[in-house]
Amino acid sequence: MSDPEPVQEAQNERADPRTTVRRCGWLSRTKGEQLRECVVVDESRKGARLAVDAPNEIPDDFYIYLSLESTSRHHCRVAWRSDKQIGVEFLD
Repeated sequence: MSDPEPVQEAQNERADPRTTVRRCGWLSRTKGEQLRECVVVDESRKGARLAVDAPNEIPDDFYIYLSLESTSRHHCRVAWRSDKQIGVEFLD
């Protein structure tokens, strides 16, 4: 019986590497709606990974504020969901 071949680790194929940031962010479906807090785990120029409560309750399309300044707002689309996190793509 031969030894099994070693398992190769998955490669990160993102064009823009993500930077670990671990800071607060705020989600909103529309301008003026009450903000929902999240943790920005990491981010890149094109998207981010967010830690959120109840990821299935987050709409597919929303705005994220990366600081309390309105200029930090990004329009986002959910790319994937797990038990406690979502991956988002910035649309602007």
